[in-house]
Amino acid sequence: MLSLPLPFTAADAFGAAAFAGSCLWPLMKKRRSLLAGQAATNLMFITHYVLLGAHTAAALCLLVVVQALAAMPEGRNRWQTAVFAATVPAIAAIAALTWSGLPSALSSLGITFSTLARWQSDALRMRLLLLVAGAFWVSHNALVMSPFAMASDAFAAAANLLRLRSERRKAALPAAATAPAANANATSGGLAAA
Repeated sequence: MLSLPLPFTAADAFGAAAFAGSCLWPLMKKRRSLLAGQAATNLMFITHYVLLGAHTAAALCLLVVVQALAAMPEGRNRWQTAVFAATVPAIAAIAALTWSGLPSALSSLGITFSTLARWQSDALRMRLLLLVAGAFWVSHNALVMSPFAMASDAFAAAANLLRLRSERRKAALPAAATAPAANANATSGGLAAA
């Protein structure tokens, strides 16, 4: 039996490229690398969503690029704060102008949590908030039927969870190394006192 391949559209091509970017940025260790990876990946998602007709998500992805670039420099100065703060009311404005029901609501909630994440100076808090944002985005992407974006969300969540687990283990190592010494001191101190 002869089977014909499924058509691969331009939306699929940009979705696949965005998925590839999504596979790379969560693996980055440094905050600036995480942000640069998010910006590059979202440039591809913009075109993907436009081609799918998900205009709220496309416009919100543009805000993600602006936020990531504004949050990149270490420390906070007035211009960064102003640019980043301006994106917050822009989320509501974009949702209102491109409203298409539940997909718009879900993508708006997703970017709201990722906005909070990108403004964090701590990578751990950033990853936790990105996990919350991902739950809204995966719901959105299921509604707009984007398997590449859903796969991207799943991969990003898995990578962030693995990185969180790794960071948690690293933090536990110094505590575990000092615990036996502290217990030994407590035991010998108790014996000497007896």
